[in-house]
Amino acid sequence: MKPKETKDARFFIFGFLSAFLVSALIIIYKTDNSFGGGDPISHYQIAHWAWKYPRLFLDVWGKPVFTILISPWAQFGMDGARIYNVVAGLISALLAWKICRQFELDNHWLAPIFVLFIPIYFVLMFTSLTEITFSLFLTLALFLFFRNRIVWSGVILSFIPLIRTEGIVLFPLFIVAFVLKKRYIAIFALFSGFLIFSIAGLFVYHNFWWLISRNPYNGSAINIYGHGKLYHFVDKLPVILGEPATYLFLIGSVILIFHWIVVEKGKLDNSFYLLLLVPGSFLIYFAAHSYAWWKGIGNSLGLVRVIGAVAPAAAITAVIGFDKILIYLKRISWILKWIVAVATVAWIVDIGITTYNYGFRISPPELLMNKAAGFIKDNHLENNAVYYFDPYLIYKLGTDPYSGQAIQWYPKGDNPVKELPAKSIIVWDAHFGPNEGNMSLEKLLQNNEIKVLKKIEPPQPFKVLGGYNYAIYIFQKFQETPSGETNL
Repeated sequence: MKPKETKDARFFIFGFLSAFLVSALIIIYKTDNSFGGGDPISHYQIAHWAWKYPRLFLDVWGKPVFTILISPWAQFGMDGARIYNVVAGLISALLAWKICRQFELDNHWLAPIFVLFIPIYFVLMFTSLTEITFSLFLTLALFLFFRNRIVWSGVILSFIPLIRTEGIVLFPLFIVAFVLKKRYIAIFALFSGFLIFSIAGLFVYHNFWWLISRNPYNGSAINIYGHGKLYHFVDKLPVILGEPATYLFLIGSVILIFHWIVVEKGKLDNSFYLLLLVPGSFLIYFAAHSYAWWKGIGNSLGLVRVIGAVAPAAAITAVIGFDKILIYLKRISWILKWIVAVATVAWIVDIGITTYNYGFRISPPELLMNKAAGFIKDNHLENNAVYYFDPYLIYKLGTDPYSGQAIQWYPKGDNPVKELPAKSIIVWDAHFGPNEGNMSLEKLLQNNEIKVLKKIEPPQPFKVLGGYNYAIYIFQKFQETPSGETNL
């Protein structure tokens, strides 16, 4: 690569990333983000309150590595957490460009655009979910591997299951690469993250194997989440990667296979490792989630957002495919090359921005939960014990969810209401209540120890997980009087 090309590319890349950051800050300031349902709220709450309750740094569901990284930003509120994810996404895009440049792609400058405007990746950057941090660690592990920092690549990869548990499915690919490279110590490096956090958790949980024993994804939730077709995620690729990136990913994969088999004659050179670890990482992760949803295991809900974790690997592969197309077009006509390049980039950007634009608005359930929070505040009910199912309620109330005053309720027994303090508030919603909470509305309505204070329904009915019509009911438990009567 010529020095001038390098200088021009760097100027474009850093200018583009800077412009994207400024635009992202404006978007965060101007919008809410409801994409991901209750999970972004739960992750934010864990990260925000971890400084007051340090045990939360080792919460298995919250993902320890993710919680540690996002927690300083979460002290500035949800917008701070969203800014963290944008920064993590920008670093991932920068690393993707460096990988493409290392392999001397003529159009390596496209890599950040391809990464940041993959539809699922774009919307995830404006949430407080884990997928972007996962992608950052994967892209960094790939970058280090191709820079021959193989042991460090193993160390970085070892922390991925502490960001998203299913990241362990990537280990076999890297173990094959480490063995073929004869860098056996890198295999042991894959255990470093587990070892560090197992020892740290030993002082909290008094169990070295706490990461396994406390894994929230043990067992099956098929009765709640169901299962679906094996090719569910294949059908969803146009809204995961976007149509142009999907086609270019397939083209890039075929080109890499052809180059390795025909040109390199099956040699174990960099083209083999690129094929194994870049499209290979995307495909094995994609296949694992497809299988989990098909079989209804691992608490899979078939959410397309999980594929965002390996989106940069798909983007790099897509750039490889597009690079070959543009090189061919350049031989025909320089003008034709740029027409196709500009049109394709415009297509990618448009799809990236518009596919999930609904995620930048408050969702209908959240609008109704805002009313529930307002009712509780207006009637000063937040001073009572509040039992809730949807974490968004406590987020809007601004209540410390770990103080014991507000409890995310997982009822047990035939009459769990009996154990609640007098005057307790119960906020049941049709999404979380009957699913995660396993509490039917009928069971609460039939309980003679509580009374409905408020019923909130949408102007136009809509259904949520489980086929329930969405509604919110606010109950209060009766207070027993000295005479044995009950009142509120």
